[in-house]
Amino acid sequence: MDDFRIPPVSTLIGSRIGNYFSILKKGKVAPRYYFKIFLSTIVILIATPFHWWEDLFFYRKLKKVKFEKPPLFILGHWRSGTTLLHNMLTKDPSAGFVTTYLAVFPNNMASKWLFRTFMRLNMPEKRPSDGVVLNVDFPQEDEFAFTNLNPNAYYNFFYFPENYSSFFNKAVYHDGMSEREIAKWYSDYNYLLKKAAIETGGKRLIIKNPVNTARIDKILKLFPEAKFLYIYRNPVTVFFSTQRFFQQLFPTLWLHRVNDTFINGMIFDIYQRLIEEYQKGKQLIPEGNLLEIRFEEFERDPVKAMDEIYSFLLKEDFSTVKEHFSAYFKTQKSHKKNKYLVDAEILDAIKTNLGKYMVQMKYDVPEEITVKQS
Repeated sequence: MDDFRIPPVSTLIGSRIGNYFSILKKGKVAPRYYFKIFLSTIVILIATPFHWWEDLFFYRKLKKVKFEKPPLFILGHWRSGTTLLHNMLTKDPSAGFVTTYLAVFPNNMASKWLFRTFMRLNMPEKRPSDGVVLNVDFPQEDEFAFTNLNPNAYYNFFYFPENYSSFFNKAVYHDGMSEREIAKWYSDYNYLLKKAAIETGGKRLIIKNPVNTARIDKILKLFPEAKFLYIYRNPVTVFFSTQRFFQQLFPTLWLHRVNDTFINGMIFDIYQRLIEEYQKGKQLIPEGNLLEIRFEEFERDPVKAMDEIYSFLLKEDFSTVKEHFSAYFKTQKSHKKNKYLVDAEILDAIKTNLGKYMVQMKYDVPEEITVKQS
């Protein structure tokens, strides 16, 4: 696997110094990334006085935050349509969300005037993994922000992929964590969502995070009345799309390398864990607070799907906000599906590992998959 140009600093530059070194101790940094670590450390040290100012500035603000409406959590495996749903739902003027800026600099909201400029100058125009346009104000997954707040966030596995299982066990099960670490986990996550509410001013937070698919119990502990929107897609398509996504994203973030075989095994493992935990966790959700959507149906008629989301799940009238989604609906009509030319061996491995879920979800091998001729 060829590397993309390695960014000069890590996305962990938004961490406080204690969190930063706690994460670095959780994995082995390859020598080729030492200079990246050095530069990132310099940035964090420069930012540290601003972190102190942050605490003073937001002390009263955070105490006053009250969520006007129960947050909506978008669930589903990576590449299942969660980003599409997130981007669409946040077109609602009343929506709050974690911005891309907040995802990198959750400890620098009071000094946004400085670090926002720094981020704009150093951020690529498009996401390296899939060409999605980037902007500091666009919606982003909260787990990226959480890495800059807590050493037990799951997305720390992007820096140390060899340790993905350990990060998953801590982030989802709180495996091996002390009571103090668990309390901090809840406190930090609540802190992050309050920051998002302050930054965007939304009445209802729209939170997209694939990892939350496996930790519904923990979300309900913080937000008993939370709404959940689960989207699922053909496991074969999801595997190949996730494979491509990880192959292109990892080199921009990791601090040690792994090969494609490792990535494939990791995808199989985490897919199974996410779905199994979701099946158990959804039983805890109060009636009427969960809606499940099939990606292909959503893609075919997004207006109908959005109407159902508003009327059934949010208990609101979609017609009052429909005009805000019109332009986004039009941009999606030109979207073309990726096609995949694959080896028979990997397709057989998918059927072996994910065949159970293909049957449960009533999927066959999709037409965009072509097997190489031997």
